[in-house]
Amino acid sequence: MHRALFVFEILLEVFMHLIPDQPPDEKPSPLRFFSAKSTLSWDISSRKSLAALARVCKTFHEPAMDLLWADTDDYGIEPLLGCVKRLHPLVYQSCLNHHDRQNVRDSWSQGIEPLSEHEVHQFLRHAARVRYLSVRWSQTRPGSEFHLNLLTVFPIGTRLFPRLQALDWQPDTNIKLHLFLSPTLRRCALTGVYSDLKTIGTFGRELESLSIWFFVESKSPYDLSLLSKAVRSCMRLKHLRCPSLDSTAWKHLSNLPNLTTITIYGALDGFMLKCDNVIFTPFLNVTSLSFRLPSAADIITVIRHSEFPSLKKFRVMVDVLPCLEAEQLVHALTQCNACDTLEYVSVEGFDSVAKRGLNKRSDKPSAVIKPLLCFPQLRTLDLSLHHTIYLDNDLLLEAMSSWPHIHTLHLRSENVRHPQFQPTVTFRGLFAALRFCPHLTALSLDMDAVNIDVDPDAESFQHTSLHYLDVCNSIAKDPEAVTGIILAMLPGIWELNNRGRKGGVWDEVGEIFEENRRHPNVDSRW
Repeated sequence: MHRALFVFEILLEVFMHLIPDQPPDEKPSPLRFFSAKSTLSWDISSRKSLAALARVCKTFHEPAMDLLWADTDDYGIEPLLGCVKRLHPLVYQSCLNHHDRQNVRDSWSQGIEPLSEHEVHQFLRHAARVRYLSVRWSQTRPGSEFHLNLLTVFPIGTRLFPRLQALDWQPDTNIKLHLFLSPTLRRCALTGVYSDLKTIGTFGRELESLSIWFFVESKSPYDLSLLSKAVRSCMRLKHLRCPSLDSTAWKHLSNLPNLTTITIYGALDGFMLKCDNVIFTPFLNVTSLSFRLPSAADIITVIRHSEFPSLKKFRVMVDVLPCLEAEQLVHALTQCNACDTLEYVSVEGFDSVAKRGLNKRSDKPSAVIKPLLCFPQLRTLDLSLHHTIYLDNDLLLEAMSSWPHIHTLHLRSENVRHPQFQPTVTFRGLFAALRFCPHLTALSLDMDAVNIDVDPDAESFQHTSLHYLDVCNSIAKDPEAVTGIILAMLPGIWELNNRGRKGGVWDEVGEIFEENRRHPNVDSRW
């Protein structure tokens, strides 16, 4: 055997070629055992090949076994329980050839005696090899511990997986969670703010990614001070997803040099962030900032007190977004030192709350477009508001000329158009603006399609890159004229939608459009 194969790292590189073909940017490094999801997508034949390599030669045994056990896939701790002689038949009978496999997998440990002391070494035989572990929740027995009841033999303080680098904890309880925390953890995903979080800084000094799920619809409170303390104990975070934080935690985050993504999802009822006496350091390397909250008040507070000189993506989803708050949010965004970097902006208010009357119509259109003209790198702008977005031909032209790289532009008023503010963007205004954005592929906006101000037979302009057009709440009267303009001047369109109005003229436009796509009229331009 060649001497190079005695080098452990070279063997790992060789073994990585047993992974099924993947796109080049998804091909995992042999050292990338930790990720939000498993990076090692072994198929059955690959696992068999690795197992064969482990049996062939002592030199191959250790690296092959390390790769085989690095990721237990969605089986969690079941393969380790399968190493226990008493449990082996139960584990593998539950996984093979059963008409109700999931139900059996969830329930086979019911009524089974926990591991005994003499069985511990069997369970731990390969535990030190595990790098990525997903502890699932029971689909058929919600609230169950999913085989964790077998681990009562291990005392508090035991660390079952000393080299674990990624933990995905899905049960809705923290029972036995302490057994899975490891000083080597780099990525950790939890389903709640648990008391064990107070030790996350001690056992996660290398933690780079922390994800704490909190359902917006949930009425269960969480311990804000515990969450804040846990976040403040993490010094090497790169990625954070968690419920709303207090100002002390935000100040800590602003001092983390490696932090690149922040997602705030969910908040306590009635919680209001106060930053009046807090000075944040600029978030130097944060490129992605996302919020999913009941209102925009806390988001505006954070943005007003912060600088994000590297920010590329900004996304907001809220239940209630009045016209004034939408304008305040956009204005704050323009003041956070991201004008030279921001490429993606998405602001959305949810329909479900609007139907309950919380998003009321404004007596004036929302001036949210004009402030955004200061972002020349903008590639995606997606606004879905419950009030009219102010836009006319001149402003659309100014916007398109300010965003030369724009490829996706959605300006939706979600079916609540104020009767006083009818669409004012005409076809002529639209085509004048499109000359400045050759890369635009998707567009949604309200238009005045009643007053036809272009003649497609007299115009030579065509925008060929636009493939998706949503005319939202636009009004039209002449379906043939409208369809003729679209087919002649926007020949790349393959999907035409009208989200705001169903039936009537737009149904006729859609029918003519589809018919001409299937059977082009060779005797005319469209």
